[in-house]
Amino acid sequence: MNVITWVSRRYLNESADTNMLMTAKKSVKSGLVAAAVVSSWCYAATLLNSVRLTYLFGFAGLWWFVSGATVQILLYAIMAIELKRRAPRANTILEALRIRFGTSTHLVFFAYGVSVQILITAALLLGGSAAFTVTTGANIIAMNYLIPQGVVVYTYLGGLKSTILSDYLHTIIIYVILLVFMFKVMAVESLPVLGSPGALWDLLQAPAAMATGGATGAKDGSYLTMQSGEGLLLAGVILVSGFGSVFVDPSYGQKAIAGEPGAVVTGYFLGAFSWFSIPLGLCATMSYVAIALANTEYWPLEGGVTSYQINNAMILPLAAEAVMGKGGAVAVVLMVFMAVTSSFSAEIIAHASIVTFDIYRPYINPTASDKRLKLVSHISLTAFALFSSTFATALNYSGVSMGWILEFLGVLLGPAVIPIILAVNSAHVSPAYMTYSAPIGSICALVSWIVTAKGMFGAVTVDTLYENWSMFVGCTVGLFVPLIIYFAMWSLHRTPYDWDQLFLMQAIEPRPGDKVYSYDDTTDLGDDWDPPALAKASRRAKIVSLVLVLVFLIIIPFSLYGTGYTFSRNFFTGWTVVVFLWSWVAAAVIWFLPLWQARKTWLGVMRGVLGKSQNKPRIEGLEVSDINQEQVVATGKAK
Repeated sequence: MNVITWVSRRYLNESADTNMLMTAKKSVKSGLVAAAVVSSWCYAATLLNSVRLTYLFGFAGLWWFVSGATVQILLYAIMAIELKRRAPRANTILEALRIRFGTSTHLVFFAYGVSVQILITAALLLGGSAAFTVTTGANIIAMNYLIPQGVVVYTYLGGLKSTILSDYLHTIIIYVILLVFMFKVMAVESLPVLGSPGALWDLLQAPAAMATGGATGAKDGSYLTMQSGEGLLLAGVILVSGFGSVFVDPSYGQKAIAGEPGAVVTGYFLGAFSWFSIPLGLCATMSYVAIALANTEYWPLEGGVTSYQINNAMILPLAAEAVMGKGGAVAVVLMVFMAVTSSFSAEIIAHASIVTFDIYRPYINPTASDKRLKLVSHISLTAFALFSSTFATALNYSGVSMGWILEFLGVLLGPAVIPIILAVNSAHVSPAYMTYSAPIGSICALVSWIVTAKGMFGAVTVDTLYENWSMFVGCTVGLFVPLIIYFAMWSLHRTPYDWDQLFLMQAIEPRPGDKVYSYDDTTDLGDDWDPPALAKASRRAKIVSLVLVLVFLIIIPFSLYGTGYTFSRNFFTGWTVVVFLWSWVAAAVIWFLPLWQARKTWLGVMRGVLGKSQNKPRIEGLEVSDINQEQVVATGKAK
């Protein structure tokens, strides 16, 4: 990545100022946006926890995790395009909140943003270090500190653009390993008992697969049915914690800001489509391999799967080792390393952005030079990486697992979801509501979470707080309390907000250093700034997102749930074919679309290497390689 950063600056005249480091000059195309979304949502949970949940809950766990986590990306496409339309000059989503609602709201959501970054990076390191430890024997504490080091170096040098390019390269590797696993299980006789979907289905009917009592809460304990009461509770937890992970996480806002205006919706939709295939492919193969082989001679460890391995989501590396030997375990380690480093990079660059643009510049040094802003961003990302490693180490000693952290995130931070959605999408939201609703919701969620654990399970422990009912109640209360508060405070929201104030960055509580824009100059908004086209993209995002949410969360799961259908051998084979096709198409999109969209950039690099490049001037906010200097930038304003 450091080489790519050098090449882009040497041959494409890319600047190295703070705006490029933190926002990539808002010039990233849809292919790279999609790759960045896939990579950022590829937590260790995507790879490890998804397989764990399918192992525990069967097909219900598979579907609720995969579809439940996908809809957040689909719905965030609406947030992304509205942020682009209404606050195109904001450097972070938190800056847009400050402009609209003032200092108090800004600081509240800064606290929520930092909190989600702390919990997400802790979960990344917990899952990644545990995977390294179980497969290589490495010291888990050492891995907490070693994994982030390389990430800090290339993020330090290249900023957000380097992070997004690394996302692309890492995602390529993840897809290659995913497809290898799928072929090894479903198309190659890697073991005498495997080699086809039908063979795996037969194993799932054998007594060894049901030796542990079958899928938790599922009809007849079957691993191949959607009908599961425990699965419904799990769905609620996944949805709320997932909304907290995406909507409250500033890194997703950074990707929306970094993308070209016309690329945001397409990038998020392609990202959702492509990400869906990764946990889908892993769960449909490796989870079922673990279920079928855990109590057979093919399992790499005696005694089957232990509770420690389940809680720390170690089923995937063990299943890979069962199918491919030590090479399978190594492939999982590489896959997890790619996922963890990409997501970690996105989190620390987003943290550096909000510290620089949301704390240092508005509150400490409004007249800071670009050199000073870069210094602050570099210090903050380095310090945050060190803090994350230390926090993950503390959690290791406390016995808290990666899955526990990700579900707890929904309890603590889920209450910020409704307010932040309303802030970007509704003109009827008051500063008082934004300041107080989320903290009140968090308090109510924490109390209900603890009371449920005590009332239903007799004690408040790490284990009882991790029970489905405890997490479900906490997450549900946290999500809906701010909604109740919104309607209770309706009299404060009656006067609609003038979106033009946000578009022009006219702050409700102006601070020294704030820059106010005019309608007469939109050259800073990119070469494809087109308000009517963005409005059309917004409508398309809302329609497509809502239709797909309906399909993923209502039509497919409840059709299967209501009928109580259990997959037959032929149906399972057909399902596997669909999974293969989806995975191949998704991989092709992520592999080739960014290359095609960057064809002019590649040509510029080749000309530079061959000494044939022209000395083009650097134009702020645009990629030099894609500029036609005779183009006229369209003007307009958000409606």
